[in-house]
Amino acid sequence: MIYERVAADAPIEQGDLFRCVPSLEISLSELPRVDGSGEQLTRWRDIAAGLSESSERVRVLVEVEPVLAIAVTQNCDAARKGSICLCQVERYLDVAGQQSEPKDAKAWQSLIVRMMRTNPRLFYLPPAPEFGLAERMAADFSIIQRIPRADLEEMRSGFRVARLKPVAAEHLRESLAFFFRRYAFNEWYPLDREEFLAYQASCREPVAPYEWQRPPAT
Repeated sequence: MIYERVAADAPIEQGDLFRCVPSLEISLSELPRVDGSGEQLTRWRDIAAGLSESSERVRVLVEVEPVLAIAVTQNCDAARKGSICLCQVERYLDVAGQQSEPKDAKAWQSLIVRMMRTNPRLFYLPPAPEFGLAERMAADFSIIQRIPRADLEEMRSGFRVARLKPVAAEHLRESLAFFFRRYAFNEWYPLDREEFLAYQASCREPVAPYEWQRPPAT
């Protein structure tokens, strides 16, 4: 498929897949702080208010979940920067918001192509049991973990499961660039009043009309 094996000592590149990458779960409103008196549940704003300077460090307890992740740092930076960024990889049907699995190949391709066109934060990763990818997955560009490069290099043996082949790596690079350089715009701005009302009724989020879409003043 779109994956290839790589030597254990090969440099880390954009498109390398790692298993058991630590994903941190932090609640700023309920944060277990550890000090000389033991563990105390507090808020981050209260901790921050008592710091003498912004660089001061404190000890807290956080939950760590091992996840599949894909390196997204560019190769030149991955070779010499102090840390490498990885995007978390999730089960495809979950991130696609699908309650049930498509029934056949036609339905699958329709879903995959539609999500590629309409949801740029997801990068589809097909299954490959020989690489430990038992089901369809997707990299989520909105969930990023930063790992020290030296630590990730130590995980290359045994935890780097695969690398994207060149054609897939090119698509990953372009997908990342499109996601992070895109600009938000209101798609309903050119609609007339009746069209806007129909759009507003079908939209899950609140949308405000422009001047020409409001009822005439009485």
